[in-house]
Amino acid sequence: MKNVVVTYFGDDWDISIPFSSELTRKAFEDWHIMGVENKISFFRASIHWYDSKKGVFKKAWAFRSGEWRKIEQEIIPDLIYDKVGSKHDYQLFELKKEIAKKVQTLNDPQFRAIIGNKLSQYMLFMEYMPKSFIATNLKEAKKLVKKLKSSKAVMKPLYGSGGDGIVIDNKENIFNHEYEFPLLVQEFIVSEKGIPGFSEKDEVSDLRLVFNQHKLTYALSRIAKEGSLFTNLHQGASAKIVPTEYIPVEVLKKVKKIQKRLKIFPIAQYSLDFIFDNGGRSYLVELNTTPGMDLLYSLGEEELIRRNFRELIDLLGR
Repeated sequence: MKNVVVTYFGDDWDISIPFSSELTRKAFEDWHIMGVENKISFFRASIHWYDSKKGVFKKAWAFRSGEWRKIEQEIIPDLIYDKVGSKHDYQLFELKKEIAKKVQTLNDPQFRAIIGNKLSQYMLFMEYMPKSFIATNLKEAKKLVKKLKSSKAVMKPLYGSGGDGIVIDNKENIFNHEYEFPLLVQEFIVSEKGIPGFSEKDEVSDLRLVFNQHKLTYALSRIAKEGSLFTNLHQGASAKIVPTEYIPVEVLKKVKKIQKRLKIFPIAQYSLDFIFDNGGRSYLVELNTTPGMDLLYSLGEEELIRRNFRELIDLLGR
């Protein structure tokens, strides 16, 4: 049996069952079950439980025989699947580098540190993204909002997922909200028509493409609930799979150019999120270095779930 350890930030050893999200818990339970079927032991461990001197995790969670168990013995990892939130990348960079010298890690610490930052994403791929500026304080933010041509503004923290901390509002109301700096001040793209050639009606939706080793694993559209501008699952959005043939050619051309810069890391997992203006032009809005499994499980796509799993465990044979 080979050991795959999924790492996260913090310490949840004192609770009885891990995960606050039932859907996320179900996704990881299935991974542990499929792992046993493939002679792979999956574990879930805080990165703080890693012993650098011994090269082991001192303890971990594991889903075995239908229940979550606390494993209180040393675990030697054969592969580490890094699910630590991007906002901790710089804080933990030296530790992650030390771990990656001993154990194959997905994603590479340098990939996470560079690509997980939304400012870095804009600097790398600005020609494909909405116009953005960095604001380090409130005074700067107010000046930058005035520069935007759109009637609305988007305020984005440099780290985070699920839409956390993002504010979209009319420019005259945008400062009625509280912010933590630095953040990105971004032009708002009016996107009410959905994905060209795919969406059956006018809707606020995006296109998410998920890649393993730079190969497309699956694509889906996240659809905002009525009256919302957010396409995040926990904010009431729904989703549906987008067959490969419905991915706009314009998007595929941009993906190819984006990946030219990403392929310096031959082993990588990530997602690319695109929106479309009402004229059908696409914009990259985010690159996620820790794409979640919740959406795939919410759709019940068993074949894609297993493909995504296989593409991860294939790394054990490299």
